Amino acid sequence: MLHGVLKQWKKDFGFIQIENGERFFVHISTLKRGGIHQPRIGDTIYFTLGKDKQGRARAQTAGRNPEQLEKANARRAAYRQANAQPRFDWIDYAAFCLLPVALLLAAVSPIRGLILVAMTMLSAASYVLYAFDKTQAQKNAWRVPEATLHGLAILGGWPGALLAQRRLRHKTQKGTFRIIFAICALLNVLILAYLFLVS
Repeated sequence: MLHGVLKQWKKDFGFIQIENGERFFVHISTLKRGGIHQPRIGDTIYFTLGKDKQGRARAQTAGRNPEQLEKANARRAAYRQANAQPRFDWIDYAAFCLLPVALLLAAVSPIRGLILVAMTMLSAASYVLYAFDKTQAQKNAWRVPEATLHGLAILGGWPGALLAQRRLRHKTQKGTFRIIFAICALLNVLILAYLFLVS
């Protein structure tokens, strides 16, 4: 943590000078995230250092006091964690391998039209429920039961659920849920294979 005085300001950016005379660039967006909405020359600002796209040092988070700076850092960390792209794991690879198998079984089935429409609608419903569940989780409100999500997956909505997990970055860290999801996707493919064999 560093602190200095805002020595220069022009509309939406300026420079913070620390005790040794070194100056660091700061943008209005960084200050606003730290609760500083109307910066003035002479303001004392606490900040942490980061780098811009050219590798130059700049204020990354800022606040009028250490407490504000700590809150700004916490918000930044939460945002980065929420938007971090989840890594592919064996469940992702298994699901991506099952997807063409499911589509092929649906395409060669005598009732392919019904199956493809059902899978599309159930996938859309799964995606919407995942999005809703993530919103509810962020509000600490009522959640969609996991049994509902898994039930839709077994019936054919697992491609939409897989897309939601990747795009929305939701339900990607809970190992038990992910394993059950993979089993549900496999069960759906087995159901499609059974329908093909008995038709």
